[in-house]
Amino acid sequence: MTRATPAAAANRLARGSWRSCAAIFLEPVLPAAMAQLRSQRASGAMAWMSVPPTANDRPGAAPMSSMAAATMILVAIFIDGWGIQGEVCPWRCSDVSPTSTHAISCPSQHIRGHNATHTAQKRCLQRILRQHHVSIVRNEDASVFKVPGYRADTVIDPGCLHFSSAYRNKGIVLDTSVRAPTASSYLTGKTNASNTDGYAAGVGEDAKVKHHTGTLTSSWAFVPFVQESYGRLGKQTSLFVKELAMHSALCSGGGKADVLRKAGLAKRQILIELSISLARELAERVMAYTRGARMLGCVAAPVSKLLGHSAA
Repeated sequence: MTRATPAAAANRLARGSWRSCAAIFLEPVLPAAMAQLRSQRASGAMAWMSVPPTANDRPGAAPMSSMAAATMILVAIFIDGWGIQGEVCPWRCSDVSPTSTHAISCPSQHIRGHNATHTAQKRCLQRILRQHHVSIVRNEDASVFKVPGYRADTVIDPGCLHFSSAYRNKGIVLDTSVRAPTASSYLTGKTNASNTDGYAAGVGEDAKVKHHTGTLTSSWAFVPFVQESYGRLGKQTSLFVKELAMHSALCSGGGKADVLRKAGLAKRQILIELSISLARELAERVMAYTRGARMLGCVAAPVSKLLGHSAA
C-alpha cells in the first residue's frame, strides 16, 4: 500500500473523518497502531473518557488517579508516556520495545499481569449484573458442568434473566476474557486485527465457545464475555449487554417508550462501568510494568509531570 499524500489527508480531515485521516498514516507504518485504533473507535470503547477521572465504577472504590488517567490518555493518543529505555522487553518475552502498549499485552510481566486484569473485569461484570436486577450471581462455580475439570467465571441461575427474550428460560454461564489486539498473535495472516474490526475479540469468543462445547446441559447457555484491551466488545458480548439492559429496563416498568429510554440508559451505564474498570486496571498494569522494568535496571523518562514522580 502506498502512503497517501498530505493533501488527501487534509481533505479527509476537512470532511471530519479523523479516523480515516489517522488510518492513512498509521496503516503503512505500524499494524499494532491500526489494531489499537480499530479497537478504540468502537461504540462505548472509550466511555471512560466521558466521565470525570474521579468517577468510580463501584461504591467505595478508589477513583482513578491522575497518574492512571494520564497514562491511559497518552496510550489512547499513541504516545508512550513512560518512556522506558531499551530495545526489547525487560522480561525477554519478545523483541518488541518496552512501550506502554506492549506492557498492556506482555505475557511475562508478573507484578500485575493478565490474571489481575481478568479478575478485575470478572468482578466488574458481576457487580453490573446485580445492579441490573439479576438476583442470583455465582462466582467460580463448577456444579453446572457435566464434564469434570471445568469451572465457570460467572453463573446466572435459570430464570434470573426472566425478561430477556434470548435467555428467559436458561441459566447462563459467562467466561470473561480480555484480549490485546496489539499482541503479535493477532497481527499475523491476511486477516488480522490491523485490518478487521473486532478481530481479537472474535478470536477470543471462538476459542471460549470451542473450549466449552459439549460441557453444559441444554438448560444452560454459554456466553463468552470478551473485551479488547482498548475497549471494543465481542459480538456475543455486545448482544448479551443489550439483553441485560432491556431486562433491567423491563424490571423497572413503564410504557414502551419509557422502557426503551431506560434500556438505552442502562446500556450506556454498563459500557461506562466496564470501560472505567478496564482503563483503571490497564493503567495499573502499565505502571507495574514500569516499576518492574526499573527494578531490572531500565531507565524511565516520563513525558508528563503527572508521571514524573514515579521515575525517580
